[in-house]
Amino acid sequence: MPTLRELTETIQQRPGVRSVVLLGADGLVIETQDSEHEDADALAARAPAVASAARQLGAAAGVGEAQFILLEFESGYGIIMRLSSQAMLFVSAAGDVTLSDLLFDLRSHRGPMAALV
Repeated sequence: MPTLRELTETIQQRPGVRSVVLLGADGLVIETQDSEHEDADALAARAPAVASAARQLGAAAGVGEAQFILLEFESGYGIIMRLSSQAMLFVSAAGDVTLSDLLFDLRSHRGPMAALV
């Protein structure tokens, strides 16, 4: 079974991926691969607030817990993927990333990552 580092490295190596941060629900970094940002702690500290807002939105809409949160920014994307009640993954990607391929890979790696956290 691959390690968390191997799984985050695999995601990081996709063309267009800028950073990969595996974090706890408390906003603390568990593992990171970060080629363009040197502040994974700042990313990890902010992701739980977005996930919490998505959780509240899902409850209000009656559709359940958010599994993927896709944010489109001026020059790229942010993706938050729920792994468990205690862990999530944040991925930052350039605007020219092949989003469908990246989302497919993230879904493929969700189970193995969730098993390790």
